[in-house]
Amino acid sequence: DEASSKLDIQAKDARNLLAEEIVDLTMVKQFSKEMKFELVGDDCFGFAPDGGAWFKDGKLIAAFECKKQGLGGNAYERWWDNAMTAKHINEDVKYVTFCSGPGAAAGEGLDKLRRKAQIMLGNNFEFHMSVDGFSFYEVYDIMKKALDESI
Repeated sequence: DEASSKLDIQAKDARNLLAEEIVDLTMVKQFSKEMKFELVGDDCFGFAPDGGAWFKDGKLIAAFECKKQGLGGNAYERWWDNAMTAKHINEDVKYVTFCSGPGAAAGEGLDKLRRKAQIMLGNNFEFHMSVDGFSFYEVYDIMKKALDESI
């Protein structure tokens, strides 16, 4: 849908701009088959976070994901696959998720995901919630701050 596409585009545009600005890091849009074998030992999964996977000296330090959900849906279920992959690769990865849509409201699906993830995975799994979505500059600033903190 349009709101979901907008958030994905904002994250990808911020990702591309930050990749040019922060030369000490390597940004990967999607893991290749070779990377999957190198990092996990198999290619039985996909890994293409919306805001990229960020590496410093070959170590995954950050990844950025976008989820837009209505009052129903399963965006939160799909989130776990990438989050678990990132955590498997680096226990201390900074995993930032932008949540929008009615499902991001207090007590709804994405808010429950946020709460569960922080209990089970820890504070390095960071969530930004906005029912109405984000501006490009909000997405950019949050991503830049997370990367700066991870370096």
